[in-house]
Amino acid sequence: MFPFFTPRLLVIAGVIAAFLAVLGGLYVKGRSDQAARDKAAVAASREQARVSDVTAKAIDTFHTETIVIREREARNVAAVQKAPGADTPIDPDLLRVWRDGLRDIEASARGGDNPAKPADTVPPT
Repeated sequence: MFPFFTPRLLVIAGVIAAFLAVLGGLYVKGRSDQAARDKAAVAASREQARVSDVTAKAIDTFHTETIVIREREARNVAAVQKAPGADTPIDPDLLRVWRDGLRDIEASARGGDNPAKPADTVPPT
């Protein structure tokens, strides 16, 4: 056919073609590995965005609930202060019973007994 296609030239062309095929394969594999890393980074980024969104909603809900609670508390305090007899001092015996009851609640929440109040103490009726 053509006189310049010698066996030596064909071997060199085959080696060059094989070398280029290997380079192309490595390039495609590198791109595939990079795509996998990028995909993992995108997934991590989306998860972080989801967590941030949930956190922002929780903070907003907490803030809103805190405002509502404070507004209710202010209204209730005003209502109690305007109630008839609000400026009358509390009976000391009744105040002592309430304090003992609160100590009992606190102690039971901690899992212990109230040493300030003996078990046989009965509140006055």
